[in-house]
Formats: sequence, C-alpha cells, structure tokens
Amino acid sequence: MTASFDPASSSASPAASSPEEPPTETLDLATQALRARPLPRSVEIADAVLRRSLSTPRRAELVRARGDRSWLRVSSLVLVAQVRAHVDEELEGGAVGRVLLDVDREGRLRALTVDLLVRYGHDILALGDRTRRLAAEAIGLALGPPASGDDLVTLTVSHVHVSDVTVGDPHLVDPTDEEPGDQPPT
Repeated sequence: MTASFDPASSSASPAASSPEEPPTETLDLATQALRARPLPRSVEIADAVLRRSLSTPRRAELVRARGDRSWLRVSSLVLVAQVRAHVDEELEGGAVGRVLLDVDREGRLRALTVDLLVRYGHDILALGDRTRRLAAEAIGLALGPPASGDDLVTLTVSHVHVSDVTVGDPHLVDPTDEEPGDQPPT
C-alpha cells in the first residue's frame, strides 16, 4: 500500500504553516521570571570555568628532532613550554608573552618567533639578542644538535617581537593591569 499526498485535500493553509507568535503577556512573564532569577557570581563559577578551559584540547604539531634522533617527534606544545621556561628563567628585564613555531609539511621546525614583554628602561636590542640565544639553546636541548650533513634543519631564531613595555617586573605584572599613571614617561 502506498500513500500519496493530495494538495487539494490538505487542510493546511499558508497562514497556518507559519509559527504563531506568543502573546505579549507570555513574553512579559518570561522576561520577569528571568530577571528575578539571581545570576551566579564570578567567584562561584570560577572553578567550573577553569576546569573547562583546562580540559579543552589544544592543537599540536609533531616536530622532527635533528641529527641522530631524526626518527623522534616532539610535540610543538612541549617545545613552546621549554622555550618559555628557558627564556623566562634566564632573561632579566623581559618575559615571554608567547612563542610561535613555523613547522613545514615534513615536520621540520623552520622558524621561531618569541613575543617579549620588556621592563621599561632595559635595552631592547640586548634583550632581543639574548632571547635569540636562549631560544636556540632550548630548541637544541629539545631537538638535539644538527648532524654534520643536516644543513636543512639549521634553525635561526630570526624574530623577537616586543609586544609591550611594563613598569613592573614583566614576569609578575600584566601591562594591561597597570594604572594609567604608572606608565613610563614619554
């Protein structure tokens, strides 16, 4: 047995097929009910927000090690953490804001960018040069030294970017939290 649709026998009219709008009183009652409901304070939901953000997966790439360990792959998240820790530990007057890696299709690390927060009054060029050396050391520790014939994997930390200047210690102070009166003289 087959069923067929007969448009002539259908009782649905174009006006009946559109959704009905609720009466204004219903919307007013719903609005009042929502406004009467207490909102959670940030202190009460902070743990849940932190738990959710920490459980969110982060995208990582696998980076090929150098030299005799070329079969080994290291997560880009590990490399970023090692560069951040090594530079922050050794650099006075500056702190790492973020670390960006450029990995090619074969898994080779081609470029590294370190974003610095610098304390006012420190020599930016000297901090940049020191950061390049420290980042190259951290990458060398993680990926290993290049083999004699491994010229393709030579890494140069080519870019150190100063994203902000702070009056306080950049390891402890977020420049966006400083008061307008705390800014260095221009």
